[in-house]
Amino acid sequence: MNKKETLQLENRHLFWIFALLAGIGFDQLFWERSFGINFFLFILLGILGGLIPIWLENTKIPWTAYLLLVPIGFFAIMTFIRAEPFTTLTNVLITLALLILFSITLQTSAWYKFTLRDHLVKGFQFSLNTIIGGILFFIKTRKKSAATAASEGETVEEQTNQPSKDRDKQGSKKSFIKQAAPYLRGTLLALPILALLAFLLGQADPIFNDRLQKIFSSFSFDNLGETLARFILVLVIAYGLLSVYAYALLESDKSQPDDRDTPAISPFLGSIEATMVLGGVNLLFLTFVILQFNYLFSGGENISITGYTYAEYARRGFFELITVAVISVFLFYVLSLVTKREQKTQQRLFSILGVTLVALVAIILVSAYIRLNLYEAAYGFTRLRTLAHIFMVWVGLLLVGIAVIELTKQMPRLALILICFILGFGLTINILNIDKFIAQKNVARAVTTAEQGQEPNLDTSYLNALSEDAIPTLVTFFKAQEIPESIKDEIGGVLACKLAGVAVSEERSWQSYHDAKNRAGSLLRGLSEDLKAYPVSYDMYTWFVEVNGEVKSCQGQYVEPFD
Repeated sequence: MNKKETLQLENRHLFWIFALLAGIGFDQLFWERSFGINFFLFILLGILGGLIPIWLENTKIPWTAYLLLVPIGFFAIMTFIRAEPFTTLTNVLITLALLILFSITLQTSAWYKFTLRDHLVKGFQFSLNTIIGGILFFIKTRKKSAATAASEGETVEEQTNQPSKDRDKQGSKKSFIKQAAPYLRGTLLALPILALLAFLLGQADPIFNDRLQKIFSSFSFDNLGETLARFILVLVIAYGLLSVYAYALLESDKSQPDDRDTPAISPFLGSIEATMVLGGVNLLFLTFVILQFNYLFSGGENISITGYTYAEYARRGFFELITVAVISVFLFYVLSLVTKREQKTQQRLFSILGVTLVALVAIILVSAYIRLNLYEAAYGFTRLRTLAHIFMVWVGLLLVGIAVIELTKQMPRLALILICFILGFGLTINILNIDKFIAQKNVARAVTTAEQGQEPNLDTSYLNALSEDAIPTLVTFFKAQEIPESIKDEIGGVLACKLAGVAVSEERSWQSYHDAKNRAGSLLRGLSEDLKAYPVSYDMYTWFVEVNGEVKSCQGQYVEPFD
């Protein structure tokens, strides 16, 4: 593609047409629709809407750029596979972030070479482009005329034919209205024909006629406000997508990593000062770790001596330990940027103290992990506790990655390490299936407690708060023969509440199709006869279920993590 100050495109119109179609698609997929497969379809529509005209312009895209489409496709698909709210939010955010990165580096595929500074600078430029990119597209591009195409191979005789060139030049300056005239004429010709045929088909088929009535009712004066709002939404989405397409086409070839030797921040802190900071932090952490070995890793005897139970000890300072780990990672990175290390001895000492810090923080994470296990043993699993478990594991892996790039003097690679951290965390919570995991662990814990002759402590209120991801596991436990009747009845009450919710929201459009919700609904309807033993009623804006003569609320209660 021949690039000049004004880029000439053979298929310039396709960019704004596909952007407009994607905007209309957004309206049809999301307006008054619940979240489901519509997000994946819109992402697919948006990607193809940008890539097709770019492909037609013969723009070169490295194969490494297409690698980003793999995680984009995975996380977009998982939005209608998993129903747990945090997992869904994570999938949406990662998908959108990767799409931005894909657009920024489309023609260079430099995403894996970017430093943190590159991400910040390019991300800021991209944000500005979403505001003015659509306008810049029409300013910086124009339709490639026949004269332009012919000029690439014109003969000497054609060059001397000045009147012909003038006519071609005038033809290349057609206004937008003239370019749109064929589309307008085609629309005016098609409308009366379509109206007549639609009327006849509506008379022939009452179902088809009802659908036509519903479509046209949206454009009545009674719905004028809604129609106007939807029209504006379509334009906003279309303009935003056109801005993204324009950036990928016009600016992504400039998205090269900053290979300058000068760091983002010129080192200004002396080696002695940095050594004192790292040494002091290491000494503090070492003291804490020794105390942890004495109390937490001793099997619990010393905890009891000091007057704390396992749960009381685990309750204190769990999130503080996580915060300490995160702050330590940030501190080490900042010191590595601002510390002067001119001599090899200074470099070696800083690396040793840094790796020591990483090791001590890893031990602190192990301490936090054990504290959380103690608390879960006493009170069971929740979403926050489960997510904290996963987060700690990936923070530990992040620490290992930071230690490696410090020892190999590749600290600019931290951005790639962080991308792997985010993708790994998102992949893990999708594979684990958080609500399924919680249901399995909490019910199994209650069964074990019952087998030991104790009162089973199954928090059915929290089970009611779980998403449809937990339904298959609860159904499996409900059908299991070895489950104690008391626990089976509690699970039956939860499933009866869930079935009542399914009956209320039975009507779902294809745009809102959700695999987890669809499977959960099928399982619950298959148990409808068995669940009649747990009658559900509705009173005072709340559903209630009767289990063994006891009336309980179906309202799910989110348990605070350390109450």
